[in-house]
Amino acid sequence: MFKSYYQQHQLLSSDEVYAGLLSYGMFSDNLPPFLQSIDFFGWCKKQKETTFQKEETTPVYYESIRNINIPRILTIPNPIAYRNLCFNLKNNWSDILLHFQTNTDSHDWKVSRIHIRKTKENKKILVMGKYDTLRVINRRIDKEQLFDMGYSDYEEDDDPLLKFKIGARFQAHADISNCFGSIYTHSLTWAIAGKANAKVKANRKKKNWYNDLDSLLMNTNNGETHGILIGAHAYNLVSEIVLVVVDYYLVKRGYKFIRHIDDYICLTENYETAENFLADLSSELRKYGLILNGKKVSIKDLPATRNSSWIVDISNHPVSLLNYLNYSVMVSYLDFLLSLLNKNDDDATILNYGIKVITSKQASKNAIDYLVNTVHHLVILYPYLVGVLENQLFERYKVKTSTIKSIADNLLVYGAKRNSYELVAYSIYFSLKYDFEFDINSTLLEKVGNLDDCLTLLLAYLYDKKKYGARSNVIKQHKVVAEHLYNNNEDDYWLYYYEVLPANKLQKYWSKMKKDKISFLKPLFNI
Repeated sequence: MFKSYYQQHQLLSSDEVYAGLLSYGMFSDNLPPFLQSIDFFGWCKKQKETTFQKEETTPVYYESIRNINIPRILTIPNPIAYRNLCFNLKNNWSDILLHFQTNTDSHDWKVSRIHIRKTKENKKILVMGKYDTLRVINRRIDKEQLFDMGYSDYEEDDDPLLKFKIGARFQAHADISNCFGSIYTHSLTWAIAGKANAKVKANRKKKNWYNDLDSLLMNTNNGETHGILIGAHAYNLVSEIVLVVVDYYLVKRGYKFIRHIDDYICLTENYETAENFLADLSSELRKYGLILNGKKVSIKDLPATRNSSWIVDISNHPVSLLNYLNYSVMVSYLDFLLSLLNKNDDDATILNYGIKVITSKQASKNAIDYLVNTVHHLVILYPYLVGVLENQLFERYKVKTSTIKSIADNLLVYGAKRNSYELVAYSIYFSLKYDFEFDINSTLLEKVGNLDDCLTLLLAYLYDKKKYGARSNVIKQHKVVAEHLYNNNEDDYWLYYYEVLPANKLQKYWSKMKKDKISFLKPLFNI
């Protein structure tokens, strides 16, 4: 049965939202999966409110390579600042629901296609959707995770584009340029209270939940008013507070469109209406300090395929009819994918999607070996593919540890040479998960310490601790580095120095958490 945008949000209690955002939504799905915040969530529930100091903090930064080989900066917020943000959303969930209801109840269809919701399979209701098709395809579904933004159910969501196509001749497409990085925190109050009312000086100083939300968002991002973080799930929910208001005014003007986070598709009867939609969309976004990405604005004639042409090509390839792949078929199919790649501006999503298609099938040993070796070659050229290795290859085909080690060795060497933090981080993650050591004549601190990346340093610490022991000289050196970062307020390394240093070297809530043995590492990696 169809459920509206508001109805799906209403199914979630404030406690479920809080647990989902804090227990399972603090770490982006694009990070190597060795981190967790379940223990921290349990700890937070036992603390007095005075423990959660409200101050400006700096997040951890992490470069994740996109499908076009350009990095996107993901973040891991300071845990206390992020808890305060989630706690505000929990305590004011009824007001947020009212805001969503006010701005969506008049819609005859669901405009926002990717949003938090309950799912039938598990407790998960949010994962990055349109931001990264590759990662969505390859994510490991955590049955305990609460949020899955990539989830959809036709019976609940319907497909309005099918109806909009009747009588339509043109399709307008646009997306917001640097959406999260451009959201002005004050614009949340404009969206909720109205811009004119919110900008009155006396109202800006009033104690209310959305002014507090504004401040708490700033506290997770160095006190900045421009931009909200990308990575933790709470920011996806926050972005909807602004974007549903934009949707409201566009629907009010009669446009038939849908939105996937920051990506818009509108179907129109004539070219002029398509142009008007883009102009009105741009105008509404500018009210909140947002602009369209000029490179991705287009108007196309209908009919058009629902999916990208390369998806259609892959779906129509003869391999889709086969249940078993031999060596020659595997070679031919991978050559086909590479030819599509060359025709589509080296968009590595093609490789990832194509690999997803064939890894659902049985294959001969020679075919699997060829696939693994080919992906080994391609991941160096397209680091975006590193996310496909574990679940689609290593686990799916029970790849030998010696082969995984060979791949990880190359990722480490190449990543360290090219300052590719993601390749280095994943190489160390693989060594820890599959229990092997690198063929290097130094500690990992010496090998990758100069990369100046928090997650890389943390993974190097875990590797060195496992190889040399907790009382070794190299671990003492890690503690020297961590203490230096902590004492110099290098808070974008908080995850490293917190996990490395003992409680007596930390202060305030850091020390209290450490004394209570709270870790952000999953048990397998908490050596």
